[in-house]
Amino acid sequence: MIACYVSGKGMYASETTWNFKTRVIAWLAQHRLGYDTRHAYYRPQFADMEEGAFARMICDPVEYYDKDWPAFRDANLARADEWQLATEFMLARDLGFQAEAQCAIVCFDEAGMGTGVNSMRFLAQNKPILGFYHRELETRQRNISNFLQLQITHPQLVTLRAYEDVEQIEQPLIQWLQDKHF
Repeated sequence: MIACYVSGKGMYASETTWNFKTRVIAWLAQHRLGYDTRHAYYRPQFADMEEGAFARMICDPVEYYDKDWPAFRDANLARADEWQLATEFMLARDLGFQAEAQCAIVCFDEAGMGTGVNSMRFLAQNKPILGFYHRELETRQRNISNFLQLQITHPQLVTLRAYEDVEQIEQPLIQWLQDKHF
């Protein structure tokens, strides 16, 4: 099974990114080709939670649901404010998920700075990225040429696919995972 980091907008994501992430997580499990590293880490903590609700929950920032966050925050409030602590906590978790992952599967539909930073981390580690973007979504909040540049400058690591409906993602995702020979 291929360890994957399913990525996209985090804190201020909308249905667009949540739908992408939850569907990709489900397809990875259904086809038994891979798994999302965040999903694998948190599933034991929420073993009784219905899968769809769980997959949706882990799309949110980890400090919203990680059971270790309140103790970390309370133990460290004397040295930093809550924003700094949340950033430290999230970063430690996220770097662990990224280190375990062999590749990233990214939704660029609501791409922001966080998506860009995470993409660059994968490129710096020489790990492949499969990115998807919806051509018809409003583009005022994202610069499509920014992530298209990733494919131009790193063609051996970045594969981008445009789509019009989320159902068009499954087959390219499965094919890419099978062809990469992880």
